[in-house]
Amino acid sequence: MRPPLPKLRHRVSYLLSVTLAIQITVAADAADDPKLEARKQAREQAVQQSGFVRALSKEAPEAVRDLPSFGRIEWSVMEIPLVEPGPHAGVSGAGMVVVGGQIHLAGGFIPAGDETQDPGRRTSRWVHRYDPKSDRWTRLPDLPGRREYTRSIAAGSDVYLIGGGIQKPRDGVNYEPRADVFRLNTSRKPLHWKTAASLNTPRTHMAVGRVGDQLIVAGGNRYDFAEGGYSSRTLLGTTEVLDLQSPKSGWALRAPIPGPPRGWCASASLDGKLYILGGLTLTETEKGTRGSKIKLKDSLCYDPARNQWRRLTDSPVAISGWEGAPYKRRYIVIIGGVSKRWNDLAFVYDTKEDRWLKIDNPLPVGGVLNDAGVCVIGDTIYIAGGEGPGGSHFNHFLVGKIKPGSKTHVE
Repeated sequence: MRPPLPKLRHRVSYLLSVTLAIQITVAADAADDPKLEARKQAREQAVQQSGFVRALSKEAPEAVRDLPSFGRIEWSVMEIPLVEPGPHAGVSGAGMVVVGGQIHLAGGFIPAGDETQDPGRRTSRWVHRYDPKSDRWTRLPDLPGRREYTRSIAAGSDVYLIGGGIQKPRDGVNYEPRADVFRLNTSRKPLHWKTAASLNTPRTHMAVGRVGDQLIVAGGNRYDFAEGGYSSRTLLGTTEVLDLQSPKSGWALRAPIPGPPRGWCASASLDGKLYILGGLTLTETEKGTRGSKIKLKDSLCYDPARNQWRRLTDSPVAISGWEGAPYKRRYIVIIGGVSKRWNDLAFVYDTKEDRWLKIDNPLPVGGVLNDAGVCVIGDTIYIAGGEGPGGSHFNHFLVGKIKPGSKTHVE
């Protein structure tokens, strides 16, 4: 879900703000009126179902149909027990990484809010760990601050939570991007979050990765109240790198992303490079207006040793809001997002041969997931939460066994 619109000077934007204020009032009334709440959830479910019916797998473009097959994924549908089920609840935009064979899920946007009555309760501060061996979720210490549409990076036994945003309701609507970086050393007891060097620029929806001792952040969006939240001027094309050998030196600005600024890209680190795939940019407009969204097919990789970006083979379809994870030191499995249709397909990018492949079967029903968490452990891919049609959300926890085909090279 995107942060809500601020109040703007322009008449159209003013009307949008009034409409949003009415929706907020209706939502508050619905909480006190069971019948109104039931009708609201019924509408959300209807919009959600329409997205399922019109998902990308139902009418994939020729470029997708012609992709070579990578294999299949055998899916199991579970739930994240720490958040209520959608469409009115669920979670999206959380940081998700693997440390020590266990999944760490931190922050995120929770439409139903947490257990508090804080004004910003829909921006999560929760951190949970999932152990695949015991199939058990454990709550860890809360983040030092609430964060949503953030990203996580694993480095040894450390979890780094990077940037993100905070919903800060004030007179109806307000939102603030953050540059903070939090670090959790999972090997030290008791567990305790600490602050690390902050980014130079606050940002949400960015690409992240780790290459050796270097943490890399690229692109994203710096929400600006005066720009309607999102515009060509709030999107970022900058690259920042933190050297863990000298963390006190802070984040260094490196070569910017070639082409237009962008966010909502899939990203993964592999073989000494950061890969960013697809994403979203916005056309130029006058100050205070948004511009048209342009989804991207761009595939790029960044080599921190040379401080160089390189253009790769375009994706078969332009998608934003998807996420990826490395597999078998060669592939990136990419899930979710939105094209002209909601994407219920899984794609694979082969970093050795610079080519795209497809997973033969779509995700299970309900697998149209924007800003979901994605990670891979061994031959198993995990997907947590995500935003769906009409602003609906999921508390799905999809677990998939990756089954490469007989012609797929897997070391």
